[in-house]
Amino acid sequence: MDRSNRRFHDRISKRYDDVYDTAYWRFYRDVSWRHLLRFVPAARPGWAADLGCGTGWFGRRLRKAGLHVVFLDPSGGMLDAARGNVEADRDRGDTRYVQAGLEDMSALDEASLDFATAQGDPLSFCADPKRAMAELRRVLKPGAHAVLSVDNRVAGVRTLLDEGDLDGGLALLRTGRTRWRARDKAEEFGMKMFTPSELRHLTERSGFAWLSCIAKTCLVQRRHEAWLEDRAGRLRLLEREEAVHAEPEWLGLGSHLQFAVRRDA
Repeated sequence: MDRSNRRFHDRISKRYDDVYDTAYWRFYRDVSWRHLLRFVPAARPGWAADLGCGTGWFGRRLRKAGLHVVFLDPSGGMLDAARGNVEADRDRGDTRYVQAGLEDMSALDEASLDFATAQGDPLSFCADPKRAMAELRRVLKPGAHAVLSVDNRVAGVRTLLDEGDLDGGLALLRTGRTRWRARDKAEEFGMKMFTPSELRHLTERSGFAWLSCIAKTCLVQRRHEAWLEDRAGRLRLLEREEAVHAEPEWLGLGSHLQFAVRRDA
């Protein structure tokens, strides 16, 4: 794990939840959770993992759904925040905390997980995504599902070009690589952005069956946050979002891609 990545996430861990406690990001998490929930195992309890867990939003909801959860993150600060949030919930269920990145999950036993999710784009932060997917396959049981979120290369290129960064946009288009832009240069780190076809190729070569891919979010962007203040309007937008976000022609509009896979036997 890049030390700059860990340094950045350690620093923001105590205020991370406040930064993302806005109408848009609540809508974004709802879209993510509703898609993810389709792939959560019906047989419970079982063991799930929140990989790159951050402050544990998704893992906590997996606990509420009746699963035991491993919270895994390379940032000690994020793990501390997740532990505090879980303890405040007082939910039943076993819990583990592991400080590690996706590329080395040796602390987890082979075929020990019934489900895994990786939100907040930890796969995008991996220097070697192939290694991360191999590790994910190792820790999942045969037939188990995983749902991951990554940065969308199409949206990233569009953003750089809109900002007037022609060289940066063309470099990202060619390589899929760019850098996380932080306030402090010492906290910038490399990241990978993906296209849907690239993700499918990566996952299928890693021993997974490709099940579903959505863009997050297509219709509602952060600049549209006022649209989400009215509950009826919010529900209408959620319905329309879910009607389009898996359609191939809409996938380029979201800043992130979320995909579901199944580990082959």
